[in-house]
Amino acid sequence: MSIQNPEDLLSVVISTELPPSSNSRQLFLNQDQQDEEASDCPLLTPSPPPTQTDEALQSTPIFNALEGAPLEMIPAPMLENINTEDGLNFMNIVNSSSKPLNDEPSSRDPMLESTSSSGSSSDTNEPVCAQLLTQLNTAYQHLAPDAQALFYNQENGGKPPLVGIQLVVPKPPKDYRFMKWNWPLIRKTCYWSLMSILTGCAALVIGIIATMPKKCDPPMEWWQGSTFYEIFPASFQDSTKGADGIGDLRGIITRLDYLKDLGVRAIRLNSIFPAPHYPEYYSDISSMTDVNKELGTLDDFAVLVREVHKRNMSIILDLPLYPFVKRSSEAKTNETERAHHERRDVSSTTIIHHVLPSVPSTSVQVIRNALSSPLQKVKRQTPPYPSARQQEHSVSEAVRFWQQQDVDGFYLKGLEHYVNENTFVSDLRYWRSLLRPTSIFICHLNAVDVATSTFAKNAILSRIDLIDVTIRLSNGTKDIKTQIERITKGVLFDKPSYPWIHWSTGGVNTSRVASTMKNASLAASLLSMMLPGTPSIFYGDEIGIKDCECWDHKDLAHVHNLVPMFWEKERGSGSSFSTSGITAWLPEAEKPKEASLKSTIKEMVKLRMEATPVYVKAVLRENQITANCDVRYVEDELIVIERWYPRRNSYVFVANFGDETRIKDLSFLYYGGYVVVGPKSRMDRDVYFKELTILPGEAFVIKLDK
Repeated sequence: MSIQNPEDLLSVVISTELPPSSNSRQLFLNQDQQDEEASDCPLLTPSPPPTQTDEALQSTPIFNALEGAPLEMIPAPMLENINTEDGLNFMNIVNSSSKPLNDEPSSRDPMLESTSSSGSSSDTNEPVCAQLLTQLNTAYQHLAPDAQALFYNQENGGKPPLVGIQLVVPKPPKDYRFMKWNWPLIRKTCYWSLMSILTGCAALVIGIIATMPKKCDPPMEWWQGSTFYEIFPASFQDSTKGADGIGDLRGIITRLDYLKDLGVRAIRLNSIFPAPHYPEYYSDISSMTDVNKELGTLDDFAVLVREVHKRNMSIILDLPLYPFVKRSSEAKTNETERAHHERRDVSSTTIIHHVLPSVPSTSVQVIRNALSSPLQKVKRQTPPYPSARQQEHSVSEAVRFWQQQDVDGFYLKGLEHYVNENTFVSDLRYWRSLLRPTSIFICHLNAVDVATSTFAKNAILSRIDLIDVTIRLSNGTKDIKTQIERITKGVLFDKPSYPWIHWSTGGVNTSRVASTMKNASLAASLLSMMLPGTPSIFYGDEIGIKDCECWDHKDLAHVHNLVPMFWEKERGSGSSFSTSGITAWLPEAEKPKEASLKSTIKEMVKLRMEATPVYVKAVLRENQITANCDVRYVEDELIVIERWYPRRNSYVFVANFGDETRIKDLSFLYYGGYVVVGPKSRMDRDVYFKELTILPGEAFVIKLDK
């Protein structure tokens, strides 16, 4: 039997013996043509509802045979043979040539599993969903987009053929375990677990962002790039309790807030040890483990250390090694010589036996005689010349003692006198072992210069933290450039682990900068703070005090630079250094002249703390260290110094150390920028190097445009 339909439909051969039962009619579906054309995925086509009549099935042609194509009859699939092996091929799709499409299985046909069960092929009127849940095997139709289907699709008007599949539900829903789970609880648990994870991730991201540093700068130790302040205690401040005209430790405590406001990170006390004529002859000390009674007691020192640490500052002590050890050895030598003279009155035999025994003896009588002899005291005296082991003992005792007082570092003054001793390397190593991890050693550059042994030089470079370099300012800007480049291009910048530079322009052994350079004292202090390393300010240089011009103290010319500090007088007080009516041990410093650079030291300290190109020592590139400091111009007593750092704005220091106003065209160096440190008339103003005007003694720092 053949049923004709319009020419655009598919052609299917239906057996003439198709039973008119309702089960057979469920195998086919009159699917809407538009749904088939609009679909590009396999479609599941359920059987028609059981209420459809035979007349509707016969009156509605399902497929139309192509013209001129012979019909091929296929057996009608029954529900009784769906689960059998023959049921896999219950429907054949033919092409326009009436050839069955059975060369290759469809690429998207599922694997069919045959189930053997009797009595499952009986007729039923239940819907498809009920049949699936009651383990009724039902045949479905789907589109097969395999190669052959696509081939026949072109000849059949753009509609893919139908291929039969079989869906099998092995169990009813009640037999599955997951049906008995507490799904509402599972959904809530999953939801809140997911929300907790998302909240934790968000909190972690926010925490990382909040704690992330605002700028990525290289890490520094507390003494690297910080500003040090050197104090001669007898000339800084006399407390009201002492009131003897000599500065003391309690006076320093009263001025700690001033130093904190200035931006000082470490306080260096030049000399606090007992001396017979202190402070006029402060270097003639008798001990390195005690405090001069003119300055206070050890309890006063403990209070000073505690107050310094409370303000997040550190304290450094000067240890005068060479003067102390030299004088001590001379005293011991004289005492030994006197003992020798006294023994000459006895007999030469006694001296030989007890002082210089030629053959060691183990006789009990000899030992008893030696212990009972009055010359035993002479045997315990030191040799005529001090040995390195005795020097090591004195320094070790001082380092150990002051470390117990919470001192943060030591300046080893006179270390250059011992660098060529045989035991210097081991002594310095031992001294270093006595320090806490955060404590430091400082020595002068002369210790590196006079070291003849490679081992001694390496010991200094590996165990000293700061190398003190004093810049001479009296020979002009060209000489200043030579001194700076000697350091920045020397051995101290060969390796990153080598000591930092401790730059200073004044100290107890040099004249005041204000007395040497007149108008440019503050500019010289700014110069030392612009160089790569750790700058040091000698007390009073931040305001420009001068040496003492006291003709009645000509015998004290060596301490004229240690003039008492000038302090602004308070209301009702006759003196700023000491109590009213008390004469200072030296005439107090005169009031400095008003300068345009007043308060610039404080601004420069702040810049050093914030600007990476200024406070770092150098730039490390490919395991090579390069000093990030260039002296660009030194003509006509002008000096121009640049500090740079990768991907940061460069800073330029400009100063006029001469006595005349200079107008220069420095556009061949830079274009322009704006002033960040300098006189108030220039602060935060744009500067162009095409026509730069610098007054005598003036200095300022320019942040260059990128």
